[in-house]
Amino acid sequence: MNFDDVRRIAFTFPAVEEHQVFGAPTLRVGKRFLACIAKIDPDTLVLKILDQHERDYWLTTHPDIFYLTEHYQNFQCLLIRLSRVAQTDLHNLIEQSWRSLAPKRVIATWSPPPNA
Repeated sequence: MNFDDVRRIAFTFPAVEEHQVFGAPTLRVGKRFLACIAKIDPDTLVLKILDQHERDYWLTTHPDIFYLTEHYQNFQCLLIRLSRVAQTDLHNLIEQSWRSLAPKRVIATWSPPPNA
């Protein structure tokens, strides 16, 4: 997986936009941060995760894929090694994050594509 794969997944959800922040691509839902590549490692995705229990689950069950550094400990995010994450897990995490950030009216009008 790479950032092109992340884009492809994220753009299946309405209201996701790409912006340049400090010269790097960043995905947002409206004005809210969704994901970007971590400055510490081009193979690492920073994904917004609002649910602390969900974040803790991924960190403890798959520490080889999901991790945090000291810098990110206090942020509502999860660091994901793109070269190791399964596409279905990444899709589900992006969808969950999108659902937590998107306006309720946008979520209400969206329906997943067939075979999603």
